[in-house]
Amino acid sequence: MAIAVNILGGLVQLTGNPVEIKCSGAAAPAGSSDYKILLRVISQDGKLEGAPFEDAKAPDENGERIFDISAYVDQPVKKSFDYPFTAAMVSYPTQTFSIQVQAGESYWDSNNEYQEVWGEVEADIVQMLKGGINPRQYSMMEADNLSFYNVYVEGDNFLTPRPNGELVYKTQMIKLWYMVAANTTGTFEIEAHFDDDSIETYSTPITLTTANLYEFNCNPALHGIDLEQADKRCVFFKVWLALASGNSQVRNFYFDWNYCERPTYILFANSLGGIDDVFFSGNVKDAFATEGDLAEFPFDTANTVFDPTIIPAAKTGQNKWTVNTGWKNLTTIQYYRDLMVTRQAWYLYGFVTKDSFLVIPVTIDNADKVIYDRQKDMYNIELTITEAHSSPFVFDNRMY
Repeated sequence: MAIAVNILGGLVQLTGNPVEIKCSGAAAPAGSSDYKILLRVISQDGKLEGAPFEDAKAPDENGERIFDISAYVDQPVKKSFDYPFTAAMVSYPTQTFSIQVQAGESYWDSNNEYQEVWGEVEADIVQMLKGGINPRQYSMMEADNLSFYNVYVEGDNFLTPRPNGELVYKTQMIKLWYMVAANTTGTFEIEAHFDDDSIETYSTPITLTTANLYEFNCNPALHGIDLEQADKRCVFFKVWLALASGNSQVRNFYFDWNYCERPTYILFANSLGGIDDVFFSGNVKDAFATEGDLAEFPFDTANTVFDPTIIPAAKTGQNKWTVNTGWKNLTTIQYYRDLMVTRQAWYLYGFVTKDSFLVIPVTIDNADKVIYDRQKDMYNIELTITEAHSSPFVFDNRMY
């Protein structure tokens, strides 16, 4: 009997949560023993290391079994983003894994010979996106019979937990990420609203396919809209995708026009598969941490005053920064919890001028922070970030 396959959770899933494949219709042949349902995970795009993977489970009394393949697909992904700016939309075919599954059966027949029979490869291609949903939220969505695919992909939501109406800075990259449930075309729309009630717009045609993850650069200044003109200033702007399959959600961003001597920008891989950017307006402290071992040599009478008896056997250093968010509203401070648990982050280090930046991969140091104090009405936090390189050599700031 052929095994029926049902891919639970939809055709785009997060690798950090259960990725379940339900197999049903199993029935052991007469006289057989040790009957099992087989499942093969195939890398459709060849990017899943070690694939194909195979698993086997005995069916339950209903001839069914659910396979969780998340351990196979939750592999490291080299994430990147568009910087410096090159295009309104950038597609990434390499930041997801495309997989297919194939079910089969195995058993020892009545002649005590091993039999293994495979069915056809399932036509559905599942996109696996690096990320995950908190267990509490996952349980709440399950209770509503919903999944990440329903809420974010079919629901036309951008892949970010950043709050709507967030305060951003004039030189901030401001990125949104998106995936589609079906191939479609349309336009990327930006609508900038100024303090004199005038509106300036930007629109560009786009084509989206299910195989790619898409990055959108949203700051109107990147698309020819002057944010601060002689007689007016941009207060906020709207971003959305006007697609043939239906419009995406609309995201609003408000500009923080308070003077900031040294804006701090950190980008990080968020929980939903995208890369978010945050703007910190508080104080920044530069530090440098070193570590190493010492080797000691016996004194030689031939030594001169220039010869040591103790020398570093190995010594490396790392840049560290303590950054303060500055005042943020409550929803934004809560959103920064995603930054604190990220495993990939980048610091846009301001050099030469405050509008020029170097991309430095960093780690967010472990911390136990008060996110906000309701009694004191204080909404800012301080984080320590460490350069994700350790080197015995120094960076030449004169050259770069």
